[in-house]
Amino acid sequence: MVGLESLTLQLWQLWQSGYLTELFIKVIIFPGLVHISLVVLLAVWFERKVNARIHLRVGPYHVGPVMGFFQPIADFVKLIGKELIVPEKAHKLLYKTAPISALALSTLSFAFIPFGVIGSEMSLPFIPFHLSPGEYWVVYYSNISLLIVILLFSVRPFIIIAAGWACRSKYCTVGALRTAFQLLAYEVPLLVAIVGVVMVAGSFDLVAIIESQSSIWHGVFQPLGLAVFFVAMMAEVSRRPFDLPHAEQELVYGWATEYPGVLYGCFMMAEYVDLYLGAVLMTALFLGGWLGPAFLPPIAWFLLKAGIIVCIVTLLRGVFPRVRIDQLLDAGWTYLIPLALIQVLIILGLAHVAPGLLGLA
Repeated sequence: MVGLESLTLQLWQLWQSGYLTELFIKVIIFPGLVHISLVVLLAVWFERKVNARIHLRVGPYHVGPVMGFFQPIADFVKLIGKELIVPEKAHKLLYKTAPISALALSTLSFAFIPFGVIGSEMSLPFIPFHLSPGEYWVVYYSNISLLIVILLFSVRPFIIIAAGWACRSKYCTVGALRTAFQLLAYEVPLLVAIVGVVMVAGSFDLVAIIESQSSIWHGVFQPLGLAVFFVAMMAEVSRRPFDLPHAEQELVYGWATEYPGVLYGCFMMAEYVDLYLGAVLMTALFLGGWLGPAFLPPIAWFLLKAGIIVCIVTLLRGVFPRVRIDQLLDAGWTYLIPLALIQVLIILGLAHVAPGLLGLA
C-alpha cells in the first residue's frame, strides 16, 4: 500500500507540474500521431492531384470540401472494411505482424526528432501548459538521437523482406529480393553522406547538428553530400524512379501484392511516413532545421522545408521513368559512394585549411 500511495503521489505531482499534459500533447498531437497522420493525408492527396495534372487527368474531386481532400480517408475506411484473406501457405504470424511492425517502427522514429525550440513563453499561446524558453519540441530528447533514428531506419529492410517471404508468392518473393539489393546498395552512400555533417557538428545530437548551422547550412558547403543523401533517401523509401520493389507492370505490387485491406493500408501509410521521415532528416542535417528569419516561428520553418522536399519527391514521380535493376545498382555502388567519400575528403581538407568556414575555428 505504501508503494501504491507513493506512485499515486508522484503521478499527482507530475499532473500538477504539467508534465503529463505536455507528454500527452507531444505524443498524441505534435510531433506525434495527429501530426504524422495529417502529413500522410496531405501527401497522399497532393500526390494524387499533382500526378493527375501531369497525366492530364482530374484526380480525386468529389470527396471532401477542397478538391477531394477527404478521398484518402474514404479509401482507408474502405480498406478497414475489407475482408482479411490470408494466403493458405503463408507464414501466418509473420504475415499479420509485419505490416503493423512497419508502421509502428516508422512512427517511432519521430519520437527522437526535435521540430523546434521554444523562444519565449508567449511564442505558442495556444499551449495549455508552461514551456520554458530553450525547451525543444521533441517527445524524447537524446544526445545520440541521430544514431537512434538511423538504427530504426535500418531495420525497415528486414521487415519488408520478411513480409515478402511470409506470403510464399513469387511476386512477393521477387519484390523482397529487389528490396534487399536496392536498400543494401543505397544504405551505404546514405550513411557516408551523413558522415560529413557529423564531423562538422561534432555530435550525433540532432539539436546540436541543427544549431551548428546557425551561420551557414551544411547543404551549402556540402552540396555533394546533400545530393547523395537526397538520391539515396528516394531509393530507401522506394520512390520513383527507384520503385523497383513494387514495379506494377512486372510484379503486380511487388512484396505487398498479397496483402489486403487494413494490412495493405498499414504498409501504404508506413511508406508515406518513411517519405516524410526522410524529408525531416534531410531538413535537419542539411537545411538548417528550424533555423530561419524571425517572421515565422521555428516550427513553421522546419515544417515548411520538409514539406517542400516531400513536394519535390512527389513531382519526380510524374517526371522520371523507372530505372532498370542494373542501372539502380550501378548508380549506388559506382557513383554515389565515391561522391559521398569525396565530400568527406573535402570536409577533412576544409577542417585543416579553413576551419572558420565550417564554424570550427
